[in-house]
Amino acid sequence: MSRTEKLNTKELTDIAVSTITEKLSCESCQDDSAAMSKEIQLALEEKLSACIKEKETLRKLQLTELEILKEVDRICRKHNLRYYIVGGTLIGAVRHKGFIPWDDDIDISMPREDFDKLCSLASAELGDGYFFQTQKSEKGCYFYYGKVRKEGTYFGEEKFEHLPLHKGIFIDVFPLDYIPDNTILQKIIFRGFSCLGGFICSKEKTTEFLYKNMSLPFILSFRFLQCLLPKKFLLWLRSGLGKLSNKLSKKNLLASLSGFHGYPNEIAPAQWWGDGCDIEFEGYTFRAPSEYHTLLTHMFGDYMQLPPEEERVNHSVDSSKIIFSGCTPQDYAPKIKRKHSHRYFPAEYDTENI
Repeated sequence: MSRTEKLNTKELTDIAVSTITEKLSCESCQDDSAAMSKEIQLALEEKLSACIKEKETLRKLQLTELEILKEVDRICRKHNLRYYIVGGTLIGAVRHKGFIPWDDDIDISMPREDFDKLCSLASAELGDGYFFQTQKSEKGCYFYYGKVRKEGTYFGEEKFEHLPLHKGIFIDVFPLDYIPDNTILQKIIFRGFSCLGGFICSKEKTTEFLYKNMSLPFILSFRFLQCLLPKKFLLWLRSGLGKLSNKLSKKNLLASLSGFHGYPNEIAPAQWWGDGCDIEFEGYTFRAPSEYHTLLTHMFGDYMQLPPEEERVNHSVDSSKIIFSGCTPQDYAPKIKRKHSHRYFPAEYDTENI
């Protein structure tokens, strides 16, 4: 297979059209057809090379994440722990028998009981090749969920580069908590998680723009509380809210309280998850929710329909910040310092190099 065959016809056409259009608008080349032809040729070669390199990096990243998933699957099957591939990973398994072509991550969910067991087993079972990053395993980690990271690698997400955290290539592991049947309680719990998450991320300077469509009284109250409340107290409060959710439930509904789809999409009957079933993904067999079609339809609607091109996005990490081997703990040290706790406007954080 030639390198250009790694790009489909539409991608090749788009690159050619954009390059030619750009060069035709260049005044310096308009009076010299030979110069214009050479400019177009060089620009096309440069753009094709960059696009091919990006695709090669994405595929290598996907295969590294697949390697991590295989290790998690091995441990879970060995110890009879329930887990399920979810989100875009599950859509990819159903629709593409593997990764969604533009996707660059793997997500799995685990019932709280199994998630906690994995936490206790991880250090011994994963060995030296991987690290299960949670609040318990790494000082400074504030996630409610976990990340299984591959040692010796680097995935440079800008929002974490100022923190002293492990930054290896990873897959996300989301705990599933029971939640009350009462919709008012559900809304209170999800709203509480959202607010506490905003406080915690603001303190860590990793939050997105907080004040969109918010009133001035809310902004002032948030700023006051964010400064007043210690991070340890906020983490304790969030953990307690999760425990309270489980305690108040009748064990009918499960929810990913730290999931990205929020209320009510992250809530589903426990029977939809069940004990799970086998599903093919990238030529291997992994676990999916027992009623995955019903669950995916609940969360995404017609998930078999490809989204518009402008919505086919991923983490958008610069390929130069993805390293597949040779990293040491020193490489995970903070590289920048952020000057503010969060953004007042939808713009980049002010940063300075360390």
